[in-house]
Amino acid sequence: MNKNLLIILILLVVAGALWYLRGDNGGENYPFTNPELTERYEDEGLGFFVDYPEGFMVNNTEEENVKVLVFSKKDSDPPARLAEAPAKRAGEAGESFQIFIMPYDEPGPITPERILIDQPEMIIKDPQTVEIAEEEALVFFSTDPDIGDVREVWFVHSGHLYQSSTYAKYDELLAKVMKTFRFK
Repeated sequence: MNKNLLIILILLVVAGALWYLRGDNGGENYPFTNPELTERYEDEGLGFFVDYPEGFMVNNTEEENVKVLVFSKKDSDPPARLAEAPAKRAGEAGESFQIFIMPYDEPGPITPERILIDQPEMIIKDPQTVEIAEEEALVFFSTDPDIGDVREVWFVHSGHLYQSSTYAKYDELLAKVMKTFRFK
């Protein structure tokens, strides 16, 4: 009997360790994968996390099921269209990016044709498909009349549309950050 009890205890410990390491208890068990990105934003409500550089702050605004996360370098100005400040020239903008999340009742993946149904004036340049958080994402350049050239990353997950964007000159930063985006 003692031998069976010992085997059961060992199996329970192994099962618990596997559950813990699998990441079901949040993003804290996922190691940082890019040495340039040492901070982590976790969203318990939507069940995701994303890494970003030290020295950035996160402004989280939420209104009527729409969430806007603005990540900006502490010594720079956030994007004009996101901060609802007077429009700035793209050259004056600080290092920043945003993640805009809203309910979405269509399945993914998102396509340029689908975006143009809702936003026919949007310019979509050099569209590419990449995988982000095990979802097919559309990555493209666009032009915003107020701030200039921007990089966009759009994907659908569990009834939400995720739109990430930054000034075109910070494309590399956004690419690094979005590679760390994970759902728990």
